[in-house]
Amino acid sequence: MGWTRPRLIAAKGQWFPERLDNDGPACYELGTGGPRGGSIQWHYVGETTNERSRIECYARNGSHLSKLITWHLNQGWCLYYRASGCVSKIAAKQMQDNLLCRFKYDWNRMLNGD
Repeated sequence: MGWTRPRLIAAKGQWFPERLDNDGPACYELGTGGPRGGSIQWHYVGETTNERSRIECYARNGSHLSKLITWHLNQGWCLYYRASGCVSKIAAKQMQDNLLCRFKYDWNRMLNGD
């Protein structure tokens, strides 16, 4: 499966969890960009068994990325995500691991102490 189009989930202190539609396993990216979706920089990759509930955690409170997300939102950036539905959590983790090997996601690196 391919990536969804980038979806705005937070801007100027407002959260948009209603923009979620998949309850299944997925690999996802979080990024920041302008209010119209321009110049999105993908900062984080993750995997989950339930895309909707995982992204809702970021949309409600930032989850384990709350400090990073809050800082970017306070700087005027908007938070976006995109996802690729997977057949299983194992497939989602494999996709995540492949992406981590190919790209340097700055929020993943910061959390892992790299």
